[in-house]
Amino acid sequence: MTIVLTALKLLLNKPFYLFLSILLGVFLFILYIVLNSFPVFASIATISLDPYLLLKVFANQVILIWNIAGPINILAVAAISILAGLNISLTILRTKATKVFIGRPNLLTLFGSFGGAFGATCSACNTSLVALLGVSGGLAVFPLRGLEFSMLSLVLLILSLYYVSKSMMEIGIIKYTSLS
Repeated sequence: MTIVLTALKLLLNKPFYLFLSILLGVFLFILYIVLNSFPVFASIATISLDPYLLLKVFANQVILIWNIAGPINILAVAAISILAGLNISLTILRTKATKVFIGRPNLLTLFGSFGGAFGATCSACNTSLVALLGVSGGLAVFPLRGLEFSMLSLVLLILSLYYVSKSMMEIGIIKYTSLS
């Protein structure tokens, strides 16, 4: 745990990577909501590409998901977005220092971020995205109605955060110190 906190402290002390983490987190949150409500946004986009209208539709979709699926789904999307943004930023920092991209931490980041898109919102909202897997409306049969994907994504992203931090310590990008 201390390794992860040390890596995050390094990330927070580098303004570029901090900004990148925030930007990626916000972008992924928007992307997850748009992908899971794609038919709504596609219909609105055919009518008008007015940014104010799209923002109102986005806010309405978030409120709709909050009311239908509960706050836990929106909070899970936010947590996945934040963790994915941190993971991607740490991966970029690590890749820039080592010039090597492939590895277990990077694959976990990829799978966790990808899985976050599938479990991001309510089971009724993401039928268009889940249909890519050939299971239209299939998340509704799960006991937590698709929140299982979000939990799996959170676990993968936390493991990825640990492995990226550990690899950064092993190659000397961060020094293991006590945070007391």
